[in-house]
Amino acid sequence: MKFNFYLIILTFLTNSLYSQNSILAHRYTVSLKPGVTSFKESNTSSRNSVIKNIEYLNSYQNILSISFHDDLNPEEESQYLKKHPDILNFQAVVNFKQRGCNPNDSAYLAQYNMELMKFDEIWCYATSGLSPFGDTIVVGAIDNGFSYWLTDMIPNIYANRLEIPDNGKDDDLNGYRDDYYGLNAKISSEGDNHQGDTHGTEVISVIGAKGNNRVGISGTNQNIKILLCSANSSDELVKCYHYFVKMKRDYLNSGGKKGAFIVSSNLSAGFDAFPDDLPLVCQAYDSLGSVGILNAVATVNENENIDIVGDVPGLCPSSSLIVVTNTNRSDQKVTDAGYSKVNVDLGACGEGIPMLDISGNIREESGCSFSSPHVAGAISLLYQFCPKLTTLNKTKPQSAVSVLHDILLNCGDPLSSLKDVTKSGNRLNIYKALVCLNNYCQDSITDKRPVVLYNNFGSGPVKLKFTPEQFGKYNLFIYNNLGQFIQKQEINYTPDEDYYFLIDINSWPSGVYHVYIEGLDLKWGESLIKI
Repeated sequence: MKFNFYLIILTFLTNSLYSQNSILAHRYTVSLKPGVTSFKESNTSSRNSVIKNIEYLNSYQNILSISFHDDLNPEEESQYLKKHPDILNFQAVVNFKQRGCNPNDSAYLAQYNMELMKFDEIWCYATSGLSPFGDTIVVGAIDNGFSYWLTDMIPNIYANRLEIPDNGKDDDLNGYRDDYYGLNAKISSEGDNHQGDTHGTEVISVIGAKGNNRVGISGTNQNIKILLCSANSSDELVKCYHYFVKMKRDYLNSGGKKGAFIVSSNLSAGFDAFPDDLPLVCQAYDSLGSVGILNAVATVNENENIDIVGDVPGLCPSSSLIVVTNTNRSDQKVTDAGYSKVNVDLGACGEGIPMLDISGNIREESGCSFSSPHVAGAISLLYQFCPKLTTLNKTKPQSAVSVLHDILLNCGDPLSSLKDVTKSGNRLNIYKALVCLNNYCQDSITDKRPVVLYNNFGSGPVKLKFTPEQFGKYNLFIYNNLGQFIQKQEINYTPDEDYYFLIDINSWPSGVYHVYIEGLDLKWGESLIKI
């Protein structure tokens, strides 16, 4: 009976291992008992040979790799290894499981910006580009033009599916003709015939070059939709912003049947002016905030206090605006980047950033123009998490803007070079922002205990509610009352609301079992009873 019990547990563990890792079938690593100098095949088998291959793994020849013939099943192989008189211990051969979440894009290793601001950490949890309710998340981008048709860009460009391209009509009745791939506000005939432009292409590639496709670079969002609007003057900028407002309002009013779920926008341009010179530009940001769009803008590329020299939109008095200056790979504010303790909000990497040019070639560029797209991208990336935030954006849009505005400014990396020259003194750190967002989401949970075990005494699967303070990887262990190991499970707690985990104890013998969870700063244990 002892052997049968061992075999049941071994089969259970093997099946669990198969489900979580890449097992190499029919291969085992074996250690021999002390004094055994070479492996001899057991005569317990009725076959001439069950072993296909043997390879010694050390010079003492007491650790080896054994391969069985393909027609054996795991249970037969386990029995053979268990009964063999020379074998001390054995384990299945498992391929490495990569721990990082870096994409496989060919030039990704040059993108220091993504690791420094922790975008790579967030990709471990979600890269779908969808909200928790399935909304397609959209970023608005305004620039002089875009080579949006590039291989590494076109999958992430927003397409207005209710519009028939190039028929000269406003098919979706949103007030704009032929806005299939966004809007070209530079021409009176409207439409989406954007001209190729290096600066605009560089900006949108930072936001959302297609990630993990073995091509080029990865944007801040590996999967996202970018709504394009071409502009080159203040009146065209106002037209673009109100186009974004209309598309978002249509989405909210139609329950997602038309329009676009725009949550952020980026402008890597501006005017050497003051708000009184361009009041209608500044007013547009309040309109954007009223429909739940938080807007990132780049400040000037001179070592100037914008309060003195002027900068629009940088000086616009709107809570729906984040003004961004430039930092480098050494976490220093770049000399040629604007500042203001009152009106420049935070820094982001924009110096020596790999991006796509007008032809799709990878090149490094520098400037505040490439700092702000990281913030616009961070906003949209955060909307993959927290149903509470998505609901707030749809019901009280301005409140959602305020929540994320404060999180991004307060939950970053403090830099001495940004202290007293920006409002927050911080450089963008999206991982820290996600931690703060997770705390905001958890505020709605009544029961604050990190783990709650609901014992039903064996009438069905046991439910475990898991809401630790920190998201990440935890391990769950279960032992019986004799201290014998029963089950191990890795739990990957993602930033969201309550996570429920089911433990099926129906087939377990009656008795007391002990459940433990540990990981990060959490150590928890509780007993359950099976009647």
